[in-house]
Order: sequence, then structure tokens, then C-alpha cells
Amino acid sequence: MKKICLLATGGTIASEAGANGLRPQVAAARMLRLLPELKEVCQIEYRELMSLDSSNLLPEHWQRMACSVAELREDYDGFVISHGTDTMAYSASALYYMLENIDRPVVLTGAQIPIEDPRTDGKRNLLPAFRAAASGRPGVYLAFDGRIIQGNRVKKLYTENFSAFLSINTKPAGYMSGSQVSWTAETAARPGAFQLHDTLDTRVFVLKLIPGMEPEVLEAIADRGYHAIIIEGYGSGGVPTADSPKNFLPAIRYAVDKGVLVICTTQCIYDGVHLERYEVGVLAGKAGALSGGILTIEALTTKLMVLMAESRDRDFIREKLAE
Repeated sequence: MKKICLLATGGTIASEAGANGLRPQVAAARMLRLLPELKEVCQIEYRELMSLDSSNLLPEHWQRMACSVAELREDYDGFVISHGTDTMAYSASALYYMLENIDRPVVLTGAQIPIEDPRTDGKRNLLPAFRAAASGRPGVYLAFDGRIIQGNRVKKLYTENFSAFLSINTKPAGYMSGSQVSWTAETAARPGAFQLHDTLDTRVFVLKLIPGMEPEVLEAIADRGYHAIIIEGYGSGGVPTADSPKNFLPAIRYAVDKGVLVICTTQCIYDGVHLERYEVGVLAGKAGALSGGILTIEALTTKLMVLMAESRDRDFIREKLAE
């Protein structure tokens, strides 16, 4: 029987009513007692890493999760991380890049309703998460509402619907079929030895454009010492150009000249960035902006933090973002 470690971090799944609303207070052992059928799936041990609403999580908490997996890796066949849903897409993406070539399953999960509530979806998410962790399929995943999603493809789209998360720009890595995990053929293992990337450059700013925004906002951000600015542009990644009185091209050049990486992504959920298609994207590229490709904002942000800790060389970042 596989030996799986539960790393508990809090979230809705571990919440109960407090003086000011729901807050994480349910310990890992208490959650596990509610699922006696897990004894038929795997042997479970647990660690209480933290007990936080995921809105309070910081990059240093991703580092703690990643380092815990790396430290305990040889002792367990897989890991389940119970987590709040609000920022789980960020954590899943961060762990995907921080745990490069992880050789066993790391599966995040959570719930929309606390596990001790009769209406909870927590039990039906935890059980598949442990099944996925015991499957032996290496990689970082999220298990939620019957889907198994690759870590850097996770996006939360609903605040209350049980199908809160979807796989963006690719099919889910797998599905629950009865008591079995059915993996899809599109899930590709990353070759190479395991490597922990536990250093992050967190000087990343995400700027979401709205019509009429002053380009000086971008210059002000560059002046604050950020190392990368992700512009959530329109459609295929375009920004206002000289045809607009709010032309962003000089501001992009200003930031690039200061050594700031400027990356264009899209406010759209699906299909990614295509800077080469429209003039408003081509000119952004000529001004020095890089393309965020098909990555979600969560994946792009966390991947940049990992990459920039290694190098902020523009050509290095461009090449790695394209992988």
C-alpha cells in the first residue's frame, strides 16, 4: 500500500464559523477521521504546515510547501496538499515550476464548503486527491470535482460552484472514473532529475489595462523597482498605440530601457497571446514587450518568479517563457 503525506495549509475545507465568518480551524487529523474509507486507498501521515485562509498566503508559503515536499520526498510515495481555493491556482502553478521533474505525485485539493458541513464537497475532493497521489503518476496536479488538472493549467472560474476549477488551454490531465483515476494521453512527464527551485524573485507586478488608463502608471511601476511588469492587455495581447491619446508604447520603452522585463498577456481566459497578429501587438513587441504565450496569469507570474531568481537576462526569459 502506498504511503502518502497530507500537508495541511488551511482553507475553506478546514474552516468553521468564527466571530467574523469562516476561518480555518479544523486540524488535519480531524479531517481525516471524516473519511475512514481512505484506509482502503493508502497509508496516510500528515503535517500541519499552516492554517490560513489562502487569501493570506504569500510566496514564502509556496516556498514552505515546496521545501516540505523536497525534504520528505524520499519518505513518501506521494503528497496531498489541502489548500484554500482562492489562491490555489497560484500555489499549484508555483509548485509546478518549483518542483521541477518531481518524481512522484503532488496533488492539491480543497473545497467550496467546509468539510464538517453536511453539504460539503470536501470529502469528494479529498478522496480523489489521495487516489491520484497513490497512482504513482509524477507531477503537480489539482484534484477537484472529478477533474485532475496539471498544476500550471489551473484556473478558478467560480466562487461557489463545485466545478470551481478548469484546465486552461489543454484537456485535464485526468478524470475520476468510479474509484479509479483515468489519466489522459496528453499528460507528459518532464524528463530529467528532480530539482528544487526554492528561491523566488517576487518583484513582479501585474497591470490590468482598462480603457483610458494613463500610460504614466506603467512608468511609475517601473520606477518602484519592479523587475518584471505583466501587462494584461486586450484580446490577443494588444495595448493602446499612437492612434490613442493614451499611447502605451513610450511607457513600455521607458520600462525596458530601465532593465524591467515587460510581458504582454491577455485578459481573456482562453487561447493566449498572439502579439504577431495585430498592429497593437506587433508594436508592443517592437517596443520591447515579450509574449506571455498561452500561460494563465497565475502560471506566468509564478514562472517569472522562478526564472528571474536564476537570471533576468531578456533572451533567457524569452526562451524559457516559450517552452
